[in-house]
Amino acid sequence: MELDKLSYRFFKLFAQYEYALKAMGYGRAGKADAAEPDWDRFANEIGVALLQSQDQAVIDARTYLLEEPPKRQVWINGSVEWADVANVERSVQILFAHIRRVRNNLYHGGKFNGRWIDPDRSEELLSKSLILLQHLLSTDQNLREAIHGNAR
Repeated sequence: MELDKLSYRFFKLFAQYEYALKAMGYGRAGKADAAEPDWDRFANEIGVALLQSQDQAVIDARTYLLEEPPKRQVWINGSVEWADVANVERSVQILFAHIRRVRNNLYHGGKFNGRWIDPDRSEELLSKSLILLQHLLSTDQNLREAIHGNAR
């Protein structure tokens, strides 16, 4: 799949998740009381299903993200560099932290400068994250209802 289309699908679903988490009561007050999703509580209560799933695509996706996590951008000597992220912890909170980092790296421009940087790796990170988000959406009725606007 073309990376631009894949990134759009990922962004759209990620945005829907952010809305759904707050609509489902998985929210908290952030800086200046900004409404933020509470990803850790969501991961502990609903997202944990991703660690329990025996679906091979889910197993492959979570294994990839946990073993080959997205790097993070850091400042070194006045320039932006990529730093490795530890991959020793295997928790659902860490799995969702990696998915959020995929989003952050993409959203904040870390993955392209007029062209995709490391397109094969970008495709893997996006597609694996999307598999996990889609699987959870397909298996959790409350999440599905919240995303489709039926939550109160």
